[in-house]
Amino acid sequence: MRCEDVRRFAQVYLDGEFDENDRRSLELHLRECPQCRRQVEYEHRFQAAIRARLPRVQAPEELRQRLHSKLLHPGRVHPVRRILLWSSVPAAGVLVLLLSLTWTVTSAFSPRLLEEAVERHSRQAPVEVASENRADVEEWFRSKVDFHVALPPFADREFRVVGARLSHLAERQAAQVRYRQAGREYSLFVFNDPGGPLDLQRCHRLGHRKLCLVEKRGYTVVVWRSRGLAYSLVGDLPASQMLEVLNALFSP
Repeated sequence: MRCEDVRRFAQVYLDGEFDENDRRSLELHLRECPQCRRQVEYEHRFQAAIRARLPRVQAPEELRQRLHSKLLHPGRVHPVRRILLWSSVPAAGVLVLLLSLTWTVTSAFSPRLLEEAVERHSRQAPVEVASENRADVEEWFRSKVDFHVALPPFADREFRVVGARLSHLAERQAAQVRYRQAGREYSLFVFNDPGGPLDLQRCHRLGHRKLCLVEKRGYTVVVWRSRGLAYSLVGDLPASQMLEVLNALFSP
């Protein structure tokens, strides 16, 4: 089983709907792939959070009888691939709860947001404004996004801005700023802080900043917050070396 298969069918596996052979194949892959294992663990925690927050409300008797009738006479309904019936929760309540939870997860530092940061960086799309001046780059974004792009005043002068472009992460506006240091390129994404927990694989303190790191597809993504904005720095260094880079950037 491949990584893309695990991402596609993780929910089916967690619902216990795999046959024995597929289940063994996926679990073997999880033992050998830490990244997929973390993804499935995340999905499992999300599923558990949903179940923990579901109110235990008995469905009205009339609704229960109608559902029972539909199940006894399947010819009366259009066939579907899969039916989810939470008989203990009113349908409207389930919909509102799922919309609320989905917004909470997708609006925070979700795996999708981090994956897209890696994708945008690795694509090496051309910059829309070329400049080594931090103030010029900030000014260029002023009329293009609905938030103030405040670039960090990095201490290491060898970590140079080379340009920027408009971007999106998980359907939200983002500024993508390219930096170069010692022949390596980095992407710094700046966007409105989506809220939610900032607890990724590893978190460290550098001064007053909480930096969290996650490794994806050979890249390291470092995320932190500052004054209502979220920052995500992507580079092809291992996490330990990225921390050294950030330590130099934020040193007094």
